Amino acid sequence: MLRFTRAFALGWIVLGCGGSTDTDAGGTGGAGGAGGSAAGGSAGAAGGGSGGSATGGAAGAPTGGAAGTPSGGASSGGAGGGGPVADPSKPGTNGGAPFDGTASVAATKHQVPMHCVLPVGSSSATAPVILIGHGFQLPAKQYYGYADRLASHGFIACTVDFPAGFSPDHAGAAKDMSGALDWVLVQSASSGSPLQGKVDINQIGVMGHSLGGKVSVLAAKADVRFKAVLGLDPVDAATGCTDKTLCPDASDSLPLPIPTAFLGETLDATGSFQACAPAADNYQTFFAKAGAPSVEVTLNGANHMSFIDDVAGCGFTCTFCQKATLPSADALDIARAYGVAFFARHLRGQSGYDAWLTGDLAKQKWGAKISLQSK
Repeated sequence: MLRFTRAFALGWIVLGCGGSTDTDAGGTGGAGGAGGSAAGGSAGAAGGGSGGSATGGAAGAPTGGAAGTPSGGASSGGAGGGGPVADPSKPGTNGGAPFDGTASVAATKHQVPMHCVLPVGSSSATAPVILIGHGFQLPAKQYYGYADRLASHGFIACTVDFPAGFSPDHAGAAKDMSGALDWVLVQSASSGSPLQGKVDINQIGVMGHSLGGKVSVLAAKADVRFKAVLGLDPVDAATGCTDKTLCPDASDSLPLPIPTAFLGETLDATGSFQACAPAADNYQTFFAKAGAPSVEVTLNGANHMSFIDDVAGCGFTCTFCQKATLPSADALDIARAYGVAFFARHLRGQSGYDAWLTGDLAKQKWGAKISLQSK
């Protein structure tokens, strides 16, 4: 009975952590994704941003309001270009100020909790925005460490707590990511909001772990406001999905016309019941279909849950994956650093971070802990 119960539970857990979709969902990737128009996003028309919060305001569109100027956003680590950059494996100099709210997403009718961290002491009036998606059955607070690190390096970083229950709708979650961006832009144009006038509307990135990684790719496919996407052990999943249009294969959305990066591990490519990150649908399948520029980083010895802030406090959800041999602190050090380096390079144009992505500094810092590919 115990064996059956664990197997049944794992079958649900891999809704967001596994389950092959490349075959039976091929060609559908992105079709049901974030759904927004190029101008306006998922939750409203180009002029309105109807996915905003109760505080109202205009400027839901990427061109409206006091959301920033195209030239803004260069902060920690110097301006865009090849100058000196800050060490992304350490907290930056900007600190961080938390700000919570709720995005009302018209496209899905979801109330999506948001946790944002704003850079403090940045030399720039506006900052790039990074949205962070969570894994299946993993709380958004397990990714607050990524938001804190990004904010300390001059980014506005927000976790997006979209619904991820046992009736999967990954396309809807992608719409929630676009609706969350609408909310950020409304807040940037709203008097009295902590985000008022602080968002660089031309520098928006999206990232996520596991299901959140898949959802991030779907959102970037459908919403051109996202200018770079990073997946943390992303997995395409269709387990339990009776309507495949709700769970399209995200890797079939690739290539995208924006920079991509995919971090992952291979310990959970197989498993005794169901692999947490099956080889047929793991981060390597995303990289294989991605266009240039893209980077693939394998964290040697990590498992699928090595990318969350607190593995010890994860509980039942984390008991099904293989035992990691890479210490959790090392995995987080690498993943958070790559988040900073990737978005600083591809949103702010700081080419000095190439050395931290695929160059000598990455190899010197982490050595055999990582394996790299790029294109």
